[in-house]
Amino acid sequence: MRQATGLTLLLVLAVSTVGFAANKDSSAPDKEMLRMMDFLREMEMIKQAEMMQDLSQVEQVGQSSDTRPRKSLPSKRKEAAK
Repeated sequence: MRQATGLTLLLVLAVSTVGFAANKDSSAPDKEMLRMMDFLREMEMIKQAEMMQDLSQVEQVGQSSDTRPRKSLPSKRKEAAK
């Protein structure tokens, strides 16, 4: 009888320790996940800012090339089907 009580107590302690460790570990990734999400948002904002700078540079280059006179392409006429 005494062995059964000791075994039950040992089993309860083992389960409660595992449960406590699982609860402790599950709260830590939440903070880390939030940090990672913030980091990813910041990186996305940086990428968008760089993209906007690139677009403004492309627009400036495009506007400077628009000042040159363009040669008109010769018009092509389709021949009527015979």
